[in-house]
Amino acid sequence: MQDNILKGTTSQVSSNIQLVEEGTDEIFIACASFEDRTTAVASKLSLSYQITTSLVLKYDERNRTALREQNFERLVNTLVPHSKNVLPIICDHHDPIDGISKIRDLSKAKGIALQGRNITIDITTFTKQYLLVLLKFIEKQAPKSIRLFYTEPEDYAIKWDKPLSYGLIDIVSIPSYGGHFSVEKESLLILMLGYEGDRAYGIWERFTPHKTIVAVGRPSFRKYWEGRVEEFNRKLLSKLPEDAVCYFHTLDPFEVSKNLDNLIEHHSDRFNISVSPLGPKPQVIGCYLSVRRYPDVQIVYAIPKFHEEEYFSKKIGRIWEYR
Repeated sequence: MQDNILKGTTSQVSSNIQLVEEGTDEIFIACASFEDRTTAVASKLSLSYQITTSLVLKYDERNRTALREQNFERLVNTLVPHSKNVLPIICDHHDPIDGISKIRDLSKAKGIALQGRNITIDITTFTKQYLLVLLKFIEKQAPKSIRLFYTEPEDYAIKWDKPLSYGLIDIVSIPSYGGHFSVEKESLLILMLGYEGDRAYGIWERFTPHKTIVAVGRPSFRKYWEGRVEEFNRKLLSKLPEDAVCYFHTLDPFEVSKNLDNLIEHHSDRFNISVSPLGPKPQVIGCYLSVRRYPDVQIVYAIPKFHEEEYFSKKIGRIWEYR
């Protein structure tokens, strides 16, 4: 994938989703989740939108509710009128290599070429580590174009005494984002904070970095959400100096990438740098855009034991398109 593809645009989707250009989109990729947002993009496809192949991922795990399975069926059924082939891919929730390997193997078996194709990805309900590994895989296939969609929730059905996820299975370096470390440098941890403070704190405690920078999203999706990130992460923030906090855009990955580039450039001579994107998916895309240019930087991820499926998010907000 060429750099000019990455220097893209951010726009809100205000009408039905059209094709990238005249003709058909060759590949559409999405992931089923327990969230209402699973089918938001698919349900906005124009009647004339035709896709050669749709790849629908579903994580193979014991669900706490039936929501993921129900949304998976809804997503497949919504794509059938638009796609010649709707191919399900059942994969390990916590092992993105499993999912990407199945995409590769299925593409080979079905004769699905990714090189030189228009590829559209609904990033909304992928896990962050799956999304990062998927983007690197797609990049290596040299597609003609990549278009991403992200759907905001209308709100998170949160309570201050309950996080969005519980416990930690492990803290890992995301596959293919292991970075390169020098024994002569100190460690810098950049945490892009979200609503799961226990995960951020767990990473910080495991790494015990010489220096920590935390990025808070501004502006919030909604005005009345301001301060939520700080509230969920107050335990961590109480242990850091005030100048450890900076602000990244919430919805524009290209602005996020610029800010992260600046931090990496400023600190790379002295520090081994690790980044953990725990905020919304557009910030994860911004992280991807930066780290692909700085392969020495490591991306780390905290795997939760389970999500609070019944009130993780509710309903469907605005849809954003990234080209």
